[in-house]
Order: sequence, then structure tokens, then C-alpha cells
Amino acid sequence: MEFYSSLDASQLDAETPTLFELISAHQLESLLSPSLRYILVHYASKYPRYLLKINNRFDELNLLLRSFIEWYFLTYWQGSFTENFYGMKRVSQTPLSQGNFNSSKLTQLVPSLVEERRKLSTLQKLVSLFEITGLAYISEKLNYSYEVWYTKYVTNQLNTDESLSTQENLKIKIKRKFVEIYPYAQSAYRAANLLTTLLYLGGYSKSPTLLTYLFRINYSRLNQYDYAKNEPPPELDDGKKKAHRNRPPSPLEIALKFLSANVTNPTLKSIKFILGTFFPVAIFSLKFLEWWNNSDFSSKLSKNQGNVLDFTLPPPSTLTSALRTSRVEEKQKKKKHAYKSGKVCPLCKKELTNPAIIETGYVFDYTCIYNYLEKSHIIVSKKSQAKGDVDEDDQIYSDDEDEEKKEEVPQEEEEEKVTIDINKGGRCPITGRKLLGCKWNPIKEEWEIEGIRRLIF
Repeated sequence: MEFYSSLDASQLDAETPTLFELISAHQLESLLSPSLRYILVHYASKYPRYLLKINNRFDELNLLLRSFIEWYFLTYWQGSFTENFYGMKRVSQTPLSQGNFNSSKLTQLVPSLVEERRKLSTLQKLVSLFEITGLAYISEKLNYSYEVWYTKYVTNQLNTDESLSTQENLKIKIKRKFVEIYPYAQSAYRAANLLTTLLYLGGYSKSPTLLTYLFRINYSRLNQYDYAKNEPPPELDDGKKKAHRNRPPSPLEIALKFLSANVTNPTLKSIKFILGTFFPVAIFSLKFLEWWNNSDFSSKLSKNQGNVLDFTLPPPSTLTSALRTSRVEEKQKKKKHAYKSGKVCPLCKKELTNPAIIETGYVFDYTCIYNYLEKSHIIVSKKSQAKGDVDEDDQIYSDDEDEEKKEEVPQEEEEEKVTIDINKGGRCPITGRKLLGCKWNPIKEEWEIEGIRRLIF
């Protein structure tokens, strides 16, 4: 359509659409089925229970739906849905269209006479419907069958065999003939369509396709007569009242009037609204989105509004100073406070009188560390259960924890409630690491403590 403005208007027939309009209508028509399929597949993935069967039968359902819509437009507007969107219609070929008469002036002078003679017949409507919907459906199915059978034909899988029945061999022969003939038939049909299109472009014919040429169907533009016929103005209330009835209405008449007022008329109005208003608006939105995505107007508009930066942002560095600082702070938080041995026992908080060292290198009072290791599984189990099962490998014993060690052992009733874990015993009270010199004796049910070395100052 962008080339239409470059044409010389004085050389154009006002009644005959240009080839660019026909191509645009055909392209728009080819977008309808893929758009519906895309929407159906999108929602079928979300609601497969309800839409999966419909998606599997999309071609047949789409054929029925499109046929109903196109038949409606062919009946009322004498053209397909997309042709009506572009203001075109199909008319029957008459002597006026082939002669030297100015059909546009005749249509303006006597529109009712000319339009009634150019009205499509039932056969022409059926042919137009087949060209719009049926031809695309059959072509898609034939192309699919050709792709499947051509692969078998090339790999010698479509060969007759004596072991097969006569009917099966006949089917194989038909498939082989189809694979051999179909490309030539398709090429011949396309060549015929190309020839009729060239005749239409040269002005020798008003039928751009082969079927329209064979069945004497021409293209024309919608005029004021078509709009006045299919979109009549609302009736004005002139104040006249209907004559009084001689008898009251029968129950059947009352029922028919009720159905007409509440069911039939609203349904017809809603169908006309959907077909005449909703679909054209949807098609306009589709074409607008197509133009918006293909053009750079959206990017220019966003740049003018300041939503897009005119320069390219540099890639972010792998380790910025802020990130490095945060990582250092996290490491400092997670870093354990190192305990240093001194002159005080870390368990009893008293001065060392009998110092002893264990495998981890920490110094305790000999009596304190020995008694602790004997009951270490009980002490650690109680602490871990009280603190929510804290991992002993990462536990740091603070001053408050050391004071808790001085407390007396709970009563027997409380000990029964505590779950004793042997694996938590025999560990260093500072680091929580397992001591190799502490081994559990399951027979005696006690710890065999070795590896404690006394220090002599």
C-alpha cells in the first residue's frame, strides 16, 4: 500500500481496485489462521484439559469458523472479510464491465439497477468461499501428504509387493502417482494464477485469479449503495401508532414475539456487531502491531521522550570496590574469635594448678578437662538441644557458656528428656574438634581418655 500514493490517479479506474490492494488483502488473510493458532497454542499450554483437543483439531474448526464468517460477508457485502476491510467486493461480470461504458458514472446514476445486475449468484459465492477457505485447507493437507510420501518415495518405501493385497498395492500406486504428478499440477496452477494476475495488472481483465476468471467474477469497490443497504440509518419515531387489533394475540403469537424480542434479535445484533465491528478492529490492531514492530518509529519516539540512552553503557566490572568491601565485612563477621591460653583454666575460670595440654594445643586444668571429657557427650547434647542443635564444629565457647559449665548437672527427670548423642562427645571444648585420644567404649559405656599431657613449668 505504500506504493499506492505514487500511482497516477487520472489513469486509475475508480471502480477497480489496484493490485496492491488485492495483495494487501491476501497477505492480511494469510495472517488470520496463524494468529488464531498462536493464541490457541498459548492458552492450550495453560489449560490443556480444555483446549488440547481443540488445538489438535484446529484446522477443521478453523475451516468451519472461517467459512461461516466469510459466507456472512459474501452474503451481505459480496466480499471476504479482508476484502471488506479494504473496501472491496466481488461482483458478477456483466456486459457493462467489458464494454466501453463508464461503469462508475452508471453506478452513480442508477445504483440499484447496476448493483442488482452485478450481484453474485449462489454458485459464484460458493466458488469464492472455496477459494478463500477451502483452497488453503486442501493445499495445506496436500503439502503435508506430499512431504510424508515423498520421503518414502525417495527411500523406496512405496514399492508394490506380491505379499501385499491388491487393495494395498493400489493405494501404493496412487501415492506414487500423487508424488510424481503433484509438483507439476501445483506449478501449473501457480503459473495460471500468475498469468491472470498479469492480465489484471495490464487492464485486460478484472479477475486477478484463475477461479475468478473461470467463473466470471470481477472485483470492484464498495460504494454508497452498499453501505446504505447493509448499514441502514436508525428509524425515526414519527409518532404514528399502529392500528388497533380486532382480536387479542394468540399464545403462539405472544411466544414468537417474546422470542423475537429477547432471543433472536439480540443474538443477531451481537453477531453483526462481532463480525462487523469487533473483527475489523482486531485486524486493524494486528496491522498496527505489525507496522510498529517492523518500523523504527517506536525507538525514535522513546528516544525523544528520553526513555532510551543515546550512549552504550559500559559493562559492569566483575568486582567493584563496594562489592569487595562488603565481602571483607562478611568475612570479618564470620571470622571466629581466636582463644589464647593463659594462666586461667577456660573451664573453671580459676588459676591453673595442675596444667595439662590436649591435642588441639589448648591448656586446661587436668581435673577439669578430664571430668569434662568423661561427660562431654551429655554436656554438649544438652547445649545443642537448648540452642537449637547448633553445629559443634563451628561453636565458639564464650564466657557465658563457660559459666554454664559450672552449673550443676540437671536432675534425672530432665536427663531422660535430653537425647544423648555419643558422636558429640570426645571433642575439644574450645574448637569442637574430635580428639583422637578419646574413644567410646560401648561395653563399659564410658570414654577411654588418652592423649592428655601434663605440663611442668
